[in-house]
Amino acid sequence: MKTLTVEEATSGLGRLVELALAGEQIQIRQGSGVVELRPAPTGQAATKEQLTPREALRRLQEEGRLTPQQAESYLREVGEERLATDGKHQA
Repeated sequence: MKTLTVEEATSGLGRLVELALAGEQIQIRQGSGVVELRPAPTGQAATKEQLTPREALRRLQEEGRLTPQQAESYLREVGEERLATDGKHQA
């Protein structure tokens, strides 16, 4: 992961965009604030991509937006809901 100041990022923005598109994690900070430079999902790819709940949780974990414990709890809850729903359909 690269972390740069705004001044550093401005002078090499073209190269940073290329790196971000290639998968490099780029952060730009200004004072205590930090932003990330990353590819935006394309409309077509985002709508066609079907993620399993497990894959969606893995991606959220990678982004630091979900802890492993939160992911496990969510998967357990979804599993219990599915079992309850399947039981109602079979009855």
